[in-house]
Amino acid sequence: MKLFLDSADINEIKEIIDYGFIDGVTTNPELLANEVLKGSDTERVISDITKIVNGEVHIQVTSNNYDDIIKQAIKIHSVGMNVIVKIPVTYSGIRAMKTLTDKNIKTTATVIFNSLQALIAAKNNAEYVAPYISSIDDTGADGVKTVDIIRTMFNNYGVKTKILAAAIKDPVQVMRCGLIGADAVTLPYSIMKKLINHPETDLNIRHFEGKWAEIPESSRTFFNK
Repeated sequence: MKLFLDSADINEIKEIIDYGFIDGVTTNPELLANEVLKGSDTERVISDITKIVNGEVHIQVTSNNYDDIIKQAIKIHSVGMNVIVKIPVTYSGIRAMKTLTDKNIKTTATVIFNSLQALIAAKNNAEYVAPYISSIDDTGADGVKTVDIIRTMFNNYGVKTKILAAAIKDPVQVMRCGLIGADAVTLPYSIMKKLINHPETDLNIRHFEGKWAEIPESSRTFFNK
């Protein structure tokens, strides 16, 4: 399962990249706007991200007008071969996905709230579909179950479109998405950090350090040379 960082903050991205385990970065207009409000601009933010990320970079269009989606998608695609265009699942978005597929431009169908939206996007050859797990939960449905249904439908018919679970709120959802066969998850910085942290790990490390401190410095020959 691929792990993407959902962020446009270059400092967050640099830190997580240094750990070595992420497969790329996803962004959206809100994340980009947050960085612009700090004093940057979209051109610089996108350039900085694509320069340091070796894996996939998913960048979302900002319009729901068909012609504007196409223009923005072509501009996004021109940034690099590792860039995938995120497009919300609307009538204009679905139409644009078909056009962009014909131009060999990869797309991620985003803001998905049910399995039928995912199926339609897959039929228009989206590279990924991105169901919003926690947002689906907020509507009274089950976000992870929605991913499970999409996985079953895709498996039934040999659909090659990948499932990118988004709007993740905790590590348990990451685990559940992995168990049902999501191809990828995208996580905000705060949740990404929680994948590694565990109080029992910290407790055991402190125990090891305490025992090690009991032996004299002169006896730590292997590690001190």
